[in-house]
Amino acid sequence: MYNKNSKIETYRLDNRQLSYSLWIKALFLMAIIGLTHPVTAQTSDQKSSLITISVQNVPMKEVFAMIEQQCDYSFIYRNDILDASHLVSLNVTKQTIENTLKILFAGTQNTWEISGHQIVIGKASATENGNKEKNTKLSRVTGTIRAANGELLIGATVWSKTRPTVGTASDINGKYLLDVYPDEVLEFSYVGYKSQDVPVSGRGIIDVELQPNDAILDAVEVVGYGVQKKISVIGSQQTIKAGDLKTPVANLTQGLIGRVSGLVSVQRTSEPGFDDAEIYIRGISTLTASMSTPLTLVDGVPRSFANVDPEDIESFTILKDASATAVYGVRGANGVIIINTKSGMKGSPKFSVRYTEGFTKPTKITDFVDGAVYMEMSNEASTTRGGNRLYSREVIEKTRSGEDPYLYPNVDWMKEILRDFSRNRSANINIQGGSDKAVYYIGLAYYDEDGMYKDTKLADYNSNTFFRRYNATTSLTLNPFRSTEIKLGIQGYLANANYPAAAQSTIFSSAYFTPPTYIAPMYPDGKLGAFSGGDLNPVAQLGATGYANQWRSQIYSNLRVTQQLYKGLSITGMFSFDTYNYTSNRFTKSPNTYHATGRDANGNLLFEQTRQGTENLAYGLSAKGDRTIYLEAALNYKNTFGRHDVSGMLLFNQSDEINTKATNVEEALPYRFRGLSGRFTYSFDNRYFGEFNFGYNGSENFAPDKRYGFFPSFGLGWVISNEPFFEGATDIIQYLKLRGTWGQVGNSQISGRRFAYLATVTDNGSTSYNFGKNMDQNYGTTAINEYAVDVSWEVADKTNIGLDMRLLNNKLSLQVDLFKESREGIYLRRKSIPSYFGMINNPYGNIGKVENKGIEVALNYANTWGDWSLSVMGNYSFNRNKVLEDDSTAAYPWQSTIGNKVGQRFGLVALGLFESKEEIAASPVQTGDTRPGDIKYKDINGDGLINEYDEVPIGWGNVPEIIYGVGFSVGWKNLSLTAMFQGAAHVDAMLSGEGVLPFAQGSGRGNLLSNITDRWTEQNPRQDAFYPRLSIGTINMNYEKSTWWLKNTSYLRLKNVELSYTLPDRWMKHIRLENARIFIQGVNLLTFSPFDIWDVELGDGRGAAYPNISSASLGLSFNF
Repeated sequence: MYNKNSKIETYRLDNRQLSYSLWIKALFLMAIIGLTHPVTAQTSDQKSSLITISVQNVPMKEVFAMIEQQCDYSFIYRNDILDASHLVSLNVTKQTIENTLKILFAGTQNTWEISGHQIVIGKASATENGNKEKNTKLSRVTGTIRAANGELLIGATVWSKTRPTVGTASDINGKYLLDVYPDEVLEFSYVGYKSQDVPVSGRGIIDVELQPNDAILDAVEVVGYGVQKKISVIGSQQTIKAGDLKTPVANLTQGLIGRVSGLVSVQRTSEPGFDDAEIYIRGISTLTASMSTPLTLVDGVPRSFANVDPEDIESFTILKDASATAVYGVRGANGVIIINTKSGMKGSPKFSVRYTEGFTKPTKITDFVDGAVYMEMSNEASTTRGGNRLYSREVIEKTRSGEDPYLYPNVDWMKEILRDFSRNRSANINIQGGSDKAVYYIGLAYYDEDGMYKDTKLADYNSNTFFRRYNATTSLTLNPFRSTEIKLGIQGYLANANYPAAAQSTIFSSAYFTPPTYIAPMYPDGKLGAFSGGDLNPVAQLGATGYANQWRSQIYSNLRVTQQLYKGLSITGMFSFDTYNYTSNRFTKSPNTYHATGRDANGNLLFEQTRQGTENLAYGLSAKGDRTIYLEAALNYKNTFGRHDVSGMLLFNQSDEINTKATNVEEALPYRFRGLSGRFTYSFDNRYFGEFNFGYNGSENFAPDKRYGFFPSFGLGWVISNEPFFEGATDIIQYLKLRGTWGQVGNSQISGRRFAYLATVTDNGSTSYNFGKNMDQNYGTTAINEYAVDVSWEVADKTNIGLDMRLLNNKLSLQVDLFKESREGIYLRRKSIPSYFGMINNPYGNIGKVENKGIEVALNYANTWGDWSLSVMGNYSFNRNKVLEDDSTAAYPWQSTIGNKVGQRFGLVALGLFESKEEIAASPVQTGDTRPGDIKYKDINGDGLINEYDEVPIGWGNVPEIIYGVGFSVGWKNLSLTAMFQGAAHVDAMLSGEGVLPFAQGSGRGNLLSNITDRWTEQNPRQDAFYPRLSIGTINMNYEKSTWWLKNTSYLRLKNVELSYTLPDRWMKHIRLENARIFIQGVNLLTFSPFDIWDVELGDGRGAAYPNISSASLGLSFNF
């Protein structure tokens, strides 16, 4: 029992504390006391005590206290009848106590009765509810849930207040469907908006417009190790809507770029199963790109998210600056990605089903010349340098006519190994539901993709490429007591993939260096073509060398227990166990090959065998695996004192990763991480905010006296729009917030090194000595392989200044961030040690320093006009890094890496093409056969000679400095069209290798791009030609790394597009579905770029990789 005059809660009754008879006696006594007061006085008290309360989502107990402060009444109730911690909203102005209670308890199962100065809370009997259900029929209610600015709210919840287990959520078009009784009250709610109670009153259509919470007071965001009110978040972070991740691709990393600012992503290949995108948050801030990847957390545990099914994702948050990531210590040095999977929601079981079927094709395939053009270009490359013709006119014409493709082959190797289209499909089903005591979620998914390789049918075994994945996600949340929550989550996947035995790099490299006239891929009787001592042709590489079948399995499990200790104080413990296994079964062989030398008198082909293959498949097994145990314990506190809000967290965690397939002692030792993290936040009147975070972490790489590092961060925020002086401007700017953070983060990862304070020895061939008259005597010994080094933490200072703004009646939102990071003590091998010191490996040191800075902008707009709705998004990111120290030496200042970008290319500066022999004679000397039409280079050091000392920094690099995204969604009634464009700038590619540089390895080797006709010739001496004067072999400096071969690969790509139609509600009634939607989706359908040789994201070199993929899919989703 609760009484306002009691200072402690020992009077709260339940069945264990007070017998039923005592309860009756208590009520009887209160009734007698009430009757002793004159009726007129009681009526007068009611009329004089008018209640004014306006609160949102506060415990029922606090509402009781507010009422008691404004009148002379006390509440009495039993715990098993009323949950006083249940959150409620109440908005009354000068209402009597009776009217206030009617509004407060409307639509609930509780009753109330005023007895004297006591308000007794009871509960409606089951008979009453049962009679109502028997006498009243259910009717279907539908409608649309929108925000005040007209934006459709996806995933808004609708609950029956009288039947707490009955509810639903709005679909992608903001629509909902629910069967209710005519006199019920529905509660509509959505994160960041005020909940709204709406009586059904027999209506069939109820459209609701939810108002945003004032200054988004109640909106929350995911932060490190928890959630926090959005208004109080000071760190730089952004979220991606879970619905935006539902694209028909296998790998979740492919759908992120362009969605938010600050996220840099590059897709180097789309080979099924090996299609992870390179991801960096705010670019590269250290001297090794592979050490710049962010920390990714799935349900609070460091895990890969590439194979997480998008349907199972509840929230996706990216933390960028030190304030946001400091609690993760050294692991968060490069930013953090937090993914929380679905936990389910209470109510009757709700099923969701989604299925897609699609076609895939390469975004861009490199075009090569045909055989006749190849021969003509070969002749020109020889004769233009004074050589002879390599191919006769007769051979060229026979090749062009295709009259005998086996003796005069004319092969497009890309068409021989790649099909025009392939396919993929996905299927998902999930169910969720539960009660106040238990909530569950179960999700199952299947993804199937066939590769782009052709089925060569050269062998009985299956060398085709495919990737099939099966996902399962389960979550169970229990609330055995009001103050206790137990959450168990188990998820994982099983994947099966098949590939040719030859690696994709081998197959595509073969297509680039094999001329179209080399040999026929296969003869009519099935013989494979190859010259004696020559390489296998690409078709043979693909279909006749065997196959590899791989199995991968991953299981994530975590158990989390949260116990409320006192008001605002809780303790949390978590245990997780993860396991990963990879097995590759390789079956390999070498095929027999032949070369057709001519035809006999009957026209039959004559062959010579050029390779003796193997009859049987050889077997090889490779396996990888690991197990990770993660422990976490945290103490959390959160409370409000008037206009003061405080929160705090202290957290300990430890993880041990064990290599289950270790091959040596070092690999077998568990990799341990241990850390202590803390956070303290304070806010006053939702105007002024302060935050302090820290991480205290240990690393195995350092000596005991340097093993632990402390990394703090500080942040301040000011919501200017909540200031009294700003009231006059709120009609224009509804929300304005300034924030700034500074902090340090550390890194202890040294590429390829563990226990850096310990030396290692080796006894390989590099440590042995040969001696004797014929140097045939050998003496083996051991030597130091890796020197022990007294290194310490790599530390980054991060500063961020941000602005958040909402305008146009909250329809337009803007976020701007300026950031700077200075990272020092970066681990590098010392480059300045001369080689004559005799070290096998130069030692590491904390000798690198890099600066990285940039700007991010994110813009969103949403509005509706009648049946029309429109939302527009845009984001822009720019970052530039600079090397400040790296222990390198250079012959000239312009060749120093200091002051240049990380990974800066160096090369010659091309001034154009020589126009005459006189110009060549008057220019600095270039080695080799230099003639008009060859590339002319700039003499940087002025010594009259072009060589490596004239190389200078050139180009932007193959990781873009600028990333941007622009998207829109327009809806009309049940139709919706959504598109997202993503682009990159300040990025380029350095062309090199066979197939790109004509005849670089001599005649008869190396394919030619189809643009070979865009070249300099004596008849057409153009300066803007793509190729300089042709030559056979590398006989001059034309193929040196230079600005001539540096090509701009900036692009704008239609990353995603979707057209959907939601079936009318009247159809749903007949098939008993809540909603259903059909849609068409496209991925990477269009690309606009000045570079069109291969896909713009493949990077430097010659594009010899499995291509990136575009897809078009038809899908259906429905709920019931």
